[in-house]
Amino acid sequence: MGKTICSSSFRMQDFLRKSTICLCIVFMFGAAFVMVEFFSVKSFTSGRFLTALTRSELDTGREHISEIKNTVKENKTTTTITTRKTPTHYASVNFEGRLGNQIFEFASLFGIARQNNLIPIIPANSLLRRIFKVSVGNTNPQIKLTKKYYEKKGCVFEPPLMSVGESENLWVKGYLQSWKYFQHAEKELRAMYTFQDSIAQKAKSTFQATIASKKNKITAKTVFVAIHVRRGDMKNNLNYVKYGYTTADMSYISKAMNTFRKDFPDILFVVGSDDLKWCKENIKDDDVVFIPPGSAPEMDIAILTNCNHTIVTVGSYGWWTAWLVNGKTIYYKGFPTPKSQLAALFNAEDYYLPEWIPM
Repeated sequence: MGKTICSSSFRMQDFLRKSTICLCIVFMFGAAFVMVEFFSVKSFTSGRFLTALTRSELDTGREHISEIKNTVKENKTTTTITTRKTPTHYASVNFEGRLGNQIFEFASLFGIARQNNLIPIIPANSLLRRIFKVSVGNTNPQIKLTKKYYEKKGCVFEPPLMSVGESENLWVKGYLQSWKYFQHAEKELRAMYTFQDSIAQKAKSTFQATIASKKNKITAKTVFVAIHVRRGDMKNNLNYVKYGYTTADMSYISKAMNTFRKDFPDILFVVGSDDLKWCKENIKDDDVVFIPPGSAPEMDIAILTNCNHTIVTVGSYGWWTAWLVNGKTIYYKGFPTPKSQLAALFNAEDYYLPEWIPM
């Protein structure tokens, strides 16, 4: 009986030992399986993250490379020097009319010559040389002007003039009153349309004397607005009036002045005109001064260019005052008389600068 008990006890212990071993093996396999799954998942997710990161970095790299290429391309564009052939032929214009007309004619000549790779030339005794620092060559009697162009309309841009070519000498007859002929040469023109020192100095001293009567109202912030009132022949010459020339009325001038007053509370208007009597009778505001009469035409325009902005009535003289002042400009949109002969030769978009304000 004692042996039976011992045998049973032994078998029980053996069973427990084997069970424990089995449980340990199962536990180990389970743990191993969990670990494998864990690391597999982590590796998988890590792999996806790495792949995404790598693609992002590659995309960034590609963008960076693209930016570098674009930068190089832009640099090449900005540093490219366009070489032009040395011009061998000449361009000239038949100067006619008074000062405003001749300023237009030379400006357009210069722009046309620049566009066609021609050398602009004007007479040695040209009125413009006496007034401005014009630095182009003199006309030479031995130059044969083989190609001639006759302007069809005085205040309309004619594109054929910008493509006449460089193989012949060019002579142009016309008033050429359009900014489109010389917009591409503005920088050079502004340098040449600088008044001769003697004129500039006299104009400045006259300007200071003109505004001296308002010295108690002038401050460092005072804005000066030039008003050129053209009347004269455009009012009194019946043939001109019939043709389509007209003058700006006082309602336009007042409206333009009030517009500037809204923009600049501290303001002084400087008036120049070929009819100062009419101006003084009609423009009686306290913020107005008048250029004294009797000056040469170039002196009035030089005086007015000491201002900051411009009100233009009619005529090329006032047009060029505004261009030289180079500030805010208001112009009279009632010129020329609608449906007149002059209106058929006029295009406002070709004549007035696009930033100027019609009123």
